[in-house]
This record gives sequence, C-alpha cells and structure tokens, in this order.
Amino acid sequence: MDNPICFSHYFINKQNIRTFKNVLNLKYLKEKDSKLFCEYILEDKCLADELPGTFINFIDEVRNNVRINCKEDFKQYFPRCMYSEIMKAVAKEDIFIGCMKALQDLVPKYFYGGNHNYKIFRKLVHTIIFSMNRQYLFFTKLLRKWDFSIFPWTTLRIDTSMKLLYRFLYWVMKYILSAIINLNFYVTTCKLDSDENKLYFFKKEHWQSFHDKTVYNMLHTKVIEKYELKLGSKCIKNSNLQERLCLKNLKKDIPKLHLILKPNNNCRIIVCYKNNQLSKDEKCKIKEKLFFINSLTGKTQEKMGKQYELLHATWLEKNKPKLYFIKTDLTNAFGSINKQQLLKIIHKRHLMLQESEKCIYMKRKLAQNFKDIMSELQKPLLIRIGSTIYEWKEGLVQGYKYSPALSELYYSYMDKIYFYEHHTNVKELKLFTRVVDDYLYITNSLEDAKSFLNALSRYKNVNYDKTLVNFPHEFIKFTNTMTFLGYSYNTDTLNVSRANNVYSGQMCYKISFSHAITNLYKFLENRIGVSGIQISGHIFNLHYNTEESLWEHIFITFCLAANKFCTILSIVCDEDEIDKYFFLYKKKVTVKLCNLIIEVIMKNKPNNVSFVHCINHLRYISYKALFLCAKLTSKCSKLVPIIKSELAKSNCMSGKWKEHASILYTNGKVCKFAIKEICRRPDLKIIMEKFENLPDGFQCYVSNKLLNDK
Repeated sequence: MDNPICFSHYFINKQNIRTFKNVLNLKYLKEKDSKLFCEYILEDKCLADELPGTFINFIDEVRNNVRINCKEDFKQYFPRCMYSEIMKAVAKEDIFIGCMKALQDLVPKYFYGGNHNYKIFRKLVHTIIFSMNRQYLFFTKLLRKWDFSIFPWTTLRIDTSMKLLYRFLYWVMKYILSAIINLNFYVTTCKLDSDENKLYFFKKEHWQSFHDKTVYNMLHTKVIEKYELKLGSKCIKNSNLQERLCLKNLKKDIPKLHLILKPNNNCRIIVCYKNNQLSKDEKCKIKEKLFFINSLTGKTQEKMGKQYELLHATWLEKNKPKLYFIKTDLTNAFGSINKQQLLKIIHKRHLMLQESEKCIYMKRKLAQNFKDIMSELQKPLLIRIGSTIYEWKEGLVQGYKYSPALSELYYSYMDKIYFYEHHTNVKELKLFTRVVDDYLYITNSLEDAKSFLNALSRYKNVNYDKTLVNFPHEFIKFTNTMTFLGYSYNTDTLNVSRANNVYSGQMCYKISFSHAITNLYKFLENRIGVSGIQISGHIFNLHYNTEESLWEHIFITFCLAANKFCTILSIVCDEDEIDKYFFLYKKKVTVKLCNLIIEVIMKNKPNNVSFVHCINHLRYISYKALFLCAKLTSKCSKLVPIIKSELAKSNCMSGKWKEHASILYTNGKVCKFAIKEICRRPDLKIIMEKFENLPDGFQCYVSNKLLNDK
C-alpha cells in the first residue's frame, strides 16, 4: 500500500479506447450478486466478507450509477459547444470540472461522511489530472488525513476502513477516472516547448482526425504501405487456438506508431517497442549488433569542448579574425536515409574491417555480425496502427532499435563525401561538428561558409527554417548568438554559456518523478548532485570566458540545483518534513558541487591566468541560489531562516571578519587559510550584487499557478 503509483499511465497515449467496455468488463456491472462485485473491486474476499450492509449497498449503488452513466461514454459531462472546433490543448481545469461532475453522479455523497473528506477526494482527482508523464504518487499519503471518526466509517475497524478506502479509490481512479478521460480526450506529451514531461489533453475526435490525416499522408507519399497481416478481433476469432496464440504474440512484437505534436501542427513519428519483453539473450544479441555497427562507423570525432578550445587558441594567435557560424539540422533524419545506399556502406566498411583484422576468430565473428545485420535490414520493418499492420518503406523509423547507430554510420560516411573540403583544417580556421542531425560549422572565410551552405544543399532534407548564420544571407536567418546542444555561443566574442532552454520554464516538467521517489534521499541525491547537474569544462573555462561570465555560470548552476531541490521537495514532501533534507543540499551542492566546479575551472584555464577565489565565495552563492528559490516555492518557506543563518556564516565579503579556510583538501582539512584582501575583493562584490534575483527564465514551483496550466 505504501508503494507509489503512476495513475497517468492509465490515460496516456490510449488512442484505441473507443467505448467503456475497452476499459472495464461490463459483465461485472451486470453482476446481480453484490458480494461478487465487492470482491472484484476490493480484490480481497476476506475484506468483502467483513463489510457491513451499509458499504455493500453503497458499492452496489456505485455499480448502478456507473452502468447508467457509461451508456454515453461520459460524453454528457464534456459538451462539444465548450470546446474549440480546431485541434487545441484543452485546459486541465475544464477537464477537472467535467470529471468531478461525473464522479459526483457516480459516488454517493454519504461515502465521504462530511465536507472534509470530500475535499480530500477532490484534491486527489485534481492531483491525478494535473500530474505529469510517468509521475508516481504516494497514494496513501494523499489519503492520510481522511477522517474515519464519522459515519459511515465508524461502522468499521480502523484497519478495515483504511483498506477499504484505499482499494475502492484505487479502483475508481484506475478504471473510472481514466475511462472518463480516455473516452473524451487523447492525452500525450508534445514537443511544443522544453517542458518534456508536461501532459496535453486534446479532444478525442480532433486528435483522431489529425492522426488519420497524418497516416493518409504517409500512405499517399509511400512512407508506409499496408502489409497483408490482419490482427483485428474478427480475424483472431476466426482462427484456431494455435493461430490465435501466434497472432497475439506477433501483435506484441510489432511496435505501435505514435505521433508527437510539434509547433505548427507538425509531428514527429516514432515507434514504441516493449523492451521488458526481451530476454537477456535477445538483449545481448542487440548489443553485439550495435557494437558491430559502431565499429563500422569508426573513430568518433573529438569532443566539442576540445575542438572549440583549439579553435579559440588559433583565433587568438591570428589576431581575432571575423568568424562565420552556420548552424542547421536535418528534417526527418532517419526517414531520409537511402536504404540501398546504407546497405552499400555497410558492405564497403565491412570489407575494410576484414582487411585490417588479423585474428581469424574475429574475422568469422565480423562476418556473422555482417550477415545478421544485412538480414535484419532486408526484412520488412513492420509497425502497428490500431490493429492494422504496415511496412515502413522510407528510410528508417525513429524508435527502431538500430536507427541511431545506423544513422550515425550513414551520415558520417555521407559527410566525408559532401564536406570533404570542410573537414580538412590546413590553412583556415575551421570547426565542423555533427551530433545526430544537428550541424555546427565555423570558419574564418566567408567564401568557405557559402561553399559549406552549397555542399549542405546536397542533402534534400535540410531544415532551412532552423538554419542560422551570423552573416547576411538572402533567405537564411541572421543571429549573433547560436544555440547548439544546450550551449549558447556568442559569435563575436566566442564566449560560451548555458542555453536558456536548459533551465527556463517549469522545472517540474524537466524532472521524471519515477518509481525512484520511493527512496527520496537517493532520488534527491541523484538529481541535485554531481550526477544530476552537468559541470562541463565547455562553460567553466577561462580560455574563452571572462571571469565575470564564469561567476554568472556558477550562479546559474547553483540556481539550477536549488530549483530542482525545492521543486522535488514541494511536490513529494509535506511541509513539516522539508527541513530534514536541508543537510543533503549542503552535502551534495554546497560542498561536493562547489569542489567539482573549482576542479573543472582549474583544469580549463590558461597557465598565466589565476582563478582568485575563496571556497566561501562559492558556498555563499550556493546558499543565495537556494534562498531565492525557497522563498518563491510552495512549502519551502520553512527553509528560509535556516538558509539565512548559513548565508551569514559563509559571507566573507562583508561583516565581521573571521578566520576560515580558503581551500580545503578532499578529506575536509584546511589546505590554505583565507586572505582578507582576496575574500573582500571589490570587483567580486560588484559581480555578486547582480545575484539578488533569479536569472531570466527561471520559474519556481508554485502549485496554485499551475491551476491554469494547459
């Protein structure tokens, strides 16, 4: 009972639920024996036998109410006149109001026993509707304030009352609430912004129309083609038992097609496999094939940070010439792969591997892997839309287990052909990098930049709407700031910073509240510490970033950790428990994250440049970030007095001077004592004065503000 439950799982991406009988077997609603229905709901015969007549009659009344109101699939609670005629996300508050009207007609008032319990039920429904993708909730915690001292709950023992409440409400939320949502709305995640775990509700008929048009376009453009294999219920019924089992197993193996909505009603087409159905042996075979494909690709390019540092050093040597940036990406990178060309590349690279390999055993193994992957690619790639099976004809599909590795092999090969001149760095300043379908090219020659754009046009799927340059061009957008893979590049000064989309928007939608919340200590530790906050030498770098911008990056990093910390506590904890976790922030952020930042900066600075600091400077900023987040986050105001105390202790820039360590060893012992002149640097004080507010784009979690969330 204490394990967290993911209720959103029961209503996300449920497109094929057409009627109430797809959710609940109607024979239970027609069951005349009330005791049997109680056993079905409670999943416990002993508990059902203990129920007094009051609760048996109550559950029987719920059964009758559900049977009567489900005839219209609960559409009467969401009249069409209330919603837009075009596909548009429906406000969650409107869905909550409709669901509550339905549940009020299904669950008799005397079940609650009073207004206090009704408010708890209402809050539970609200929490589930406003939950996030794959968000697990502590169901028992949401119900712990239920008042059992009022009728009808006084007719039961307290332990029986708690079991009954838990089992009954679990059944209502899993089967009834999810059915009300699924029969009227399609719920899914979208790529409309950076809030990856945010759920959007669309009217069922609008989404179905959009889905059907997309499938029709895919058929019309021959991206997919119907495959002669039917898995509908009629087909299965007309088969014998052995054929039925084969068809059902085949149906499980064929992945479902999903559409992920993007801006302007575009969509990303992916397929979803059920990985939990793979055996250990099958997983090992897949890993072996992936290793073989990666070995065909060959040596991967050097990390972006090292390439950029070398470029910057050469740029300084050449007296800072004008650099020309081009950033672009490919539309439908997987689907645009020429499959016949891919097979030729695999064959050619395999021959090269065989020539270089001396070991006979490895030669045989490579030959077997080559045979397996060629056989895999020549088989029809099947996908499932409803009960209809299609063959994917155009390139590769996103979600297919080998697509990323095969895509890297294909595009790395084609890049060497198309961009041969731009890969070589003989006379000119150049940087060429591609990660999956994103390209960044930097050169000190305008002619070379234009030549790169011409070479780029050899790919037929270049997304010119997302292509950016920092020089005038007749149809490509101009910008002085390039965002690439989570980093923002100033094309004039070559400074690098964290991209705004990493931290802007609601932090709760960037965190996956998985089953791991069972151990909240570990959950927090993995998300606010070194493993959860990226500390990269690409931004904590004094080669191409100024000291002022470096302190700004430090502040933003601590704000990111603090916002995560406060958001998680606000969602998962009660207000009276929050201060118990303060020591974890101190340990993982104020100590370990501070030490790592200093270590990374020391590794990424010129020998003739000093990073003049005191350990308390960073600790003060870490507490400052937490203070700014805690005072704006729901439930976290209790932390404010504790943080103020720590701020006073770590503030060595002003106030009464106290002897303290400037640098510590990893075991916590003093390495070097602080020097007053360094601690109270006037220039650093001016920089610190800018850290009185959260950076632009930061949003702290306030539950009331999310009420109007779409």
